[in-house]
This record gives sequence, structure tokens and C-alpha cells, in this order.
Amino acid sequence: MSILIVIICIALILGLIYAWLYRKVSKHIPENYPNPQNRQQIDASKKVLVCFGDSNTHGNVSYNWVNDLSSQLTDYQIFNAGINSDLTYTLLQRFDDVIACKPNFITILIGTNDVNSTMGKTMEKRYQDLGRVSKDISPNFEDFKKNYIEIILQLKTKTQAKIALMSLPVLGEDLAHEANQKADKYSEFVKQLATDEQLIYLPVREKQKEFLQKNPQPLKHTFEEAYKLLNFSAINHYLLGKNWDEISTMHGFQLTPDNIHQNSIAGGMIKDLVEDAIA
Repeated sequence: MSILIVIICIALILGLIYAWLYRKVSKHIPENYPNPQNRQQIDASKKVLVCFGDSNTHGNVSYNWVNDLSSQLTDYQIFNAGINSDLTYTLLQRFDDVIACKPNFITILIGTNDVNSTMGKTMEKRYQDLGRVSKDISPNFEDFKKNYIEIILQLKTKTQAKIALMSLPVLGEDLAHEANQKADKYSEFVKQLATDEQLIYLPVREKQKEFLQKNPQPLKHTFEEAYKLLNFSAINHYLLGKNWDEISTMHGFQLTPDNIHQNSIAGGMIKDLVEDAIA
């Protein structure tokens, strides 16, 4: 009986840990998200920068380049409007939060999950179950383009902000993988959209691909292991105290802990591009 009780207790503890980590990843909101409460704290003496995007902007399962940028650009009040697992579909539902800040500058980093959700029915269902897309939607490239154009239309119409669009980060470090081939296609559209709309373009993808091409190394994990590696990364970071760079090394990567998110090298590239664009 005592062994059974121990097993039940272990199962309960593991279940609680999993539930906590799931909430940490899927429900967390950045402390400096542009919600009504934080918008009341806007300092009129500073310019406003809103960083709009997904988990690679959110920074709680990835290197937080927005926080580091905030510590360097002291003449800006920076809001983090990144939410884990977001796609262009969900950004369409959140641009009012960005507009309400009356920003001087907006960065947009989106598309990783738009691509990832097309990598098989299992991934599509995962985003549907998270509530990021409705059950009757199968994300696709045409919707990505339509959604992105609408986001830009709304932001250009309803703000006076300078807007910077970023190409997608690498999806894993196998640049020949289907996920990266798709990300190339999505990024080409982003670059063309920036040109067509006379917006700033930040070549995040180009910088990261150049780094990997100059520093080739054999890989220990495939892109298909991303979700498993994300779980391991969250456990190692939040329970064992390892930073994203240590986790990247553990998993045999140079830029990402889990094929999807950024370590300080990859995130630092994003931060530097944004800082240079604003300066």
C-alpha cells in the first residue's frame, strides 16, 4: 500500500508540474504588455515602442530581447505585445492594444507559428486546441498574406508609427528542412510587403542563416522533435535554473534551445537590428 501511495504522490506532483509549465507557456502575459493598466503608466516624456509578435517577442520560453532593449533604449517606453503561440490570425485580434498606445515605433515579428501550424495535422490541431485558430481553419500561406496585409493596413491607418517588419527566424538549424523552406517563402513575402508599403525591413532570417552557414555543425535533433524539446527546455529553465544558451548547447544547437525559440545569440541579432533601426 505504501508503494502505491508513493506512486500516486509522484504522479500528482508530476501532474502539477506539467500543469504549471503548460500555463507558464500558453497563458502567460508579458509584464509590460500594453493592456489598459500599463497604458495608464505611459511616460509622456518618452517615445513609445511596441514590439508585436509571438513567443520570440514574448520572451518567457525564449531569450527576452525586448527586456534587454528596454534597458538600453532609456528614451523609449517599450511595450511587449508578444504572446506565445500566436499567429497572424491572433495578431488581428490584438492590434487594438497596440494602437491604443499611440506608438512612435512598432516592430512586427510573426510567422513562425503560421509555418509550424502547416507542418501536419497534429500541429494544426495543437494550435486549434490552444484557441489560436478556430476548429474550421487550416492555416495556410494565402491566409498568412491576407492577415499580414490587414494588420499593416490597420496600423498604418490608425497610428502615426514607423513600422518595422522582420523576416522569420530560422525554424531549426537544418536549413534544407521543409519548415525552413516554407519560412523562406513566408519571409520573401514579408520583405516584399515592407517594400510595397514603404516600411522598414529587418533581415532577421538572413542574419541567422548567414551565421549557420558560416558555422556548420552536425545536429543531434530533428525539427520534428521541437515540441518535446520545448518541454525539456521549459523544465530545464524554470525548474533547474539553466539559461537558454546552456539548453541550446545541451540540445546541440547554436541559435535555439528547441528548434523554435531564440537563445541570446539569435535573440541578440533581433535586438541589434531593432536598435539600429530606431537609432
